[in-house]
Amino acid sequence: MTPKNRTLPRKKGGVFLTGRAAFFILITHCKNTAAALCGRTEDTLTDKKLISSLQGLRAVAFLSVVLSHCGAPWLGPWAITVFVALSGFLMTCNYYDRPRTAPGLRSAMVFSLQKIRKLYPLHLIMMAAALLLVLKGLLAQPSARGVLSCAAQLVVSIFLLQTWIPSSRFWFCLNGVAWYLSVQAFLYAIFPPLLAVLKKADVRRLRCIAVVIFCAQCLASFVFWKAGLSGKAAFYLTYLCPVFRAGDFTISCCMGCLYHSRKQERSLPGGAFSLLELAAVLLAGGCLFIAATQMGVLGAVAFRYNVLFTPSAVLLVWLLAMGKGGISRLLSTKPFLWLAGLSPYGFLIHQVLIRYMEWAADKFSLTVHPVVWTLTVYLLTLCLSSFYKALERRVRQRHTQTGA
Repeated sequence: MTPKNRTLPRKKGGVFLTGRAAFFILITHCKNTAAALCGRTEDTLTDKKLISSLQGLRAVAFLSVVLSHCGAPWLGPWAITVFVALSGFLMTCNYYDRPRTAPGLRSAMVFSLQKIRKLYPLHLIMMAAALLLVLKGLLAQPSARGVLSCAAQLVVSIFLLQTWIPSSRFWFCLNGVAWYLSVQAFLYAIFPPLLAVLKKADVRRLRCIAVVIFCAQCLASFVFWKAGLSGKAAFYLTYLCPVFRAGDFTISCCMGCLYHSRKQERSLPGGAFSLLELAAVLLAGGCLFIAATQMGVLGAVAFRYNVLFTPSAVLLVWLLAMGKGGISRLLSTKPFLWLAGLSPYGFLIHQVLIRYMEWAADKFSLTVHPVVWTLTVYLLTLCLSSFYKALERRVRQRHTQTGA
């Protein structure tokens, strides 16, 4: 039963989403989307340190993540490696000249919370949406063990502890992609002291640090492979474990410091950069082929979820940051920048959306062509991401007006 003509009481300082406000947000979203695709966008990137070509790469990685959950799983590890490389590289570029934060565990935790808080409300929303599906299953087959497992997963998800528990029951609990937030929270926490150390190193030492860390990762992957670890164990240690991910994050931070020095920025003409960018793309394509076919040693679980993609991802980020090649100019166009602006929201939304679509298809006995299914997932994800972004902007404006 739905009450008719029910109105909510108005409160000073409160934020209520009325039907009129929702309609305004929808119209604004449609207007901004059309403007972005036609070459005019209100979300123009004015901070040069964002490096528009890298934002375009972020958009491609986001599209790859969605596609990996629609039938191309080998794209996921490449996209995550690109996300980690972009995170370390861009954070280094943005914070290199800023004053160092206070040392200590508390300041590191505060820095991490400040970086993660923008997406945390959406994380809670999508977690609640996923929880409804879990509760539906519990109501169909109630059990004390199921209730305890659900409660444990809820606590783990709220505190972003998924990747710190070596149990497959928790890695992808509720909103499966939220494990990446768990890793990012750790990487954000170690970033201030890490940057302080890297800023003291010269160009030669930065290169040595990057090479040594990558060799250590390769050696660890080789040991895992030789030891005959189970697929789940090797998958966790090389793909999900925050400590292992700190390795490729540090490598990308080293590259960010090298980029900041700009020692070699003008050494090559634009045509040469286009060829180098194409070579990096082909290298990434070759790595994807190895992962998809599970070819040889590099196609083993211990390699294909991380170290296989690290060199091509870091090289691609470095070359595109220069912005002098044809691929970097393509990725700097308005449609890619628009997608990049939606990618953080779409990343958290799309997998729960897919689960609801699967539930609806099963309930109504629908059979959908894979291409139609994938396009529908993309379309709905972008629509929901745009709506949430517009809603977030409106809520912030209300808070700003209230504070003033």
